[in-house]
Amino acid sequence: MSVAKTYSNFPIEGEPFKENGRMYVNVRAPKGIKKVRWYTDAEYKRMYPDEVVKTDIMDFDARHAFGFGPEGFITIYKGHNLKEWAEDNLQNLRYNNTFLYYTPGRLELPRISEGIEPIKLIWDEVKYEGNKMKSHEEVSKYVANLLSTDVCGTSEYQGSIDEWLQKEVTVREKSTKESRFGTKHTYYLDDAMNNTYVWETGAKDYPCNMVLRLKMKVKEHKEINGTKVTIVWYCKEV
Repeated sequence: MSVAKTYSNFPIEGEPFKENGRMYVNVRAPKGIKKVRWYTDAEYKRMYPDEVVKTDIMDFDARHAFGFGPEGFITIYKGHNLKEWAEDNLQNLRYNNTFLYYTPGRLELPRISEGIEPIKLIWDEVKYEGNKMKSHEEVSKYVANLLSTDVCGTSEYQGSIDEWLQKEVTVREKSTKESRFGTKHTYYLDDAMNNTYVWETGAKDYPCNMVLRLKMKVKEHKEINGTKVTIVWYCKEV
């Protein structure tokens, strides 16, 4: 992650933030604080194709920029319904490509919903030296391991799109959200081979650990927090 060459020598102020789908950061320019684009490595390479991008060390005051601050930690989050939860709690959250959604150490944690787990990420675990951070690749891999919800690492995509499956599954996790269309439940279901299925419905209310035998149609294959999941719909008990 980097700013354009024009601002590369200016001190970074505060944490990178997201606006309208793009990342920005404030820098201290000669005439005061200025909001500038915070480019990914891929974006930077497109802008400066002939320049070798240094990706070994995040060469700026990352401890301050990302909000570890004097507290020495930030809080990251894991959960299958993370994006929906985050959209309801943006006031106390930040987002970037390294940590995804996180809360700087100086801020109070948002309301934690069912299915969301906060994880404290300590500065000493990701620092290189001083206030510099390890490479984006190293830190992203470390964070991905912390956020992984697939403990066994065995979940694989099941069936093909629009194919009907019949499986005996266990309700491993459930989250509930109210909307203008009523109550919606999101179920995370595991079969005997630890393959994971996701089903959203407002029609059924099952408790966790309940065993179901379902006929279901494959809607999509998707990777969520490093786990391969099969999104299903039109589910009914058989």
